[in-house]
Amino acid sequence: MKANKFFAVALAALALMACNKKDEPKQDPLKLEPTSLTLKVGETGQITANVGATWASNNEAVATVAPGNDGGKTAIVTAVAEGNAIISATANGETKTCVILVEKAVDPSGDKTIDAKRIWPVILDAVTAEKYASLIAGDVRVNEAEGNNLYIWAAGETYTAGDATGKNFFGNTEGYLALTVVAPAGWSGFGIHIENAASVEAMQAIKDAVAANPDKMFLHIAIKAANAGNHQMYLFADKPNTSFAIGTATIENGEVIGDFPRDGEWHEFDVPLAKFASAISAITMKADMDVFSVLSGATVGAQLNLDAIYFYEKK
Repeated sequence: MKANKFFAVALAALALMACNKKDEPKQDPLKLEPTSLTLKVGETGQITANVGATWASNNEAVATVAPGNDGGKTAIVTAVAEGNAIISATANGETKTCVILVEKAVDPSGDKTIDAKRIWPVILDAVTAEKYASLIAGDVRVNEAEGNNLYIWAAGETYTAGDATGKNFFGNTEGYLALTVVAPAGWSGFGIHIENAASVEAMQAIKDAVAANPDKMFLHIAIKAANAGNHQMYLFADKPNTSFAIGTATIENGEVIGDFPRDGEWHEFDVPLAKFASAISAITMKADMDVFSVLSGATVGAQLNLDAIYFYEKK
């Protein structure tokens, strides 16, 4: 009788253990998605686990990791520097990893470089000018201290200052020329006026280079806008035979060399100076003249954003 009672108790205990084991929730194996990730410096990426996990990086100098606000089921990886790192997730006694490859950040200027034998800058930021100092044969940029200035015809009545935020053509934050048309009728205009003797010599050098190798001489222009507008541009003198237009219309007899998407992005033109060789040869380069000037059509609110304007000789 005692043996039977002991046997019954033992069976009950085994049944209870079996019941507890059966009721215990089964733990899923830890899984990560993705198991490898490529980022560029400064970018972030996300890793997801199927359960809440503890996250760590083996190389925080290359990539750091921070858990999301979901109990550790996600983690945000931030690429710090070029190289490799391993992000680990630990849960339920398991550890799984994600391999991180960090590449060099994309240069915001892309392939926007100056490829020339020599240049004469008209509008060019200081950082880029220093970078390409060995190419500068003469300088006709605005320099108030030395007499070169940008003046707006009927200042405040034809253009007002535009919004020069964001990066310039070369991808840096040194700025660019930004104007907004306010004239209700007619044309807005500005000129880069030359008084400095060294700049007069630079203009003469451009003239001589055009005469010597017209097919190798160009004017580079970068322009952007987010709305419609036509702009006529003049070389050295505001005359029809030294002008061209960017847009769809021209005020004088200058040729329309093309339009550009009004998408707020930089677009560039290379204007062949061979088109103007005869007219340029007849101009006397002197102080008290414009090296470059612009008229903008009477579209109130039209943007005129210019950068990277330089005369150049191809290699």
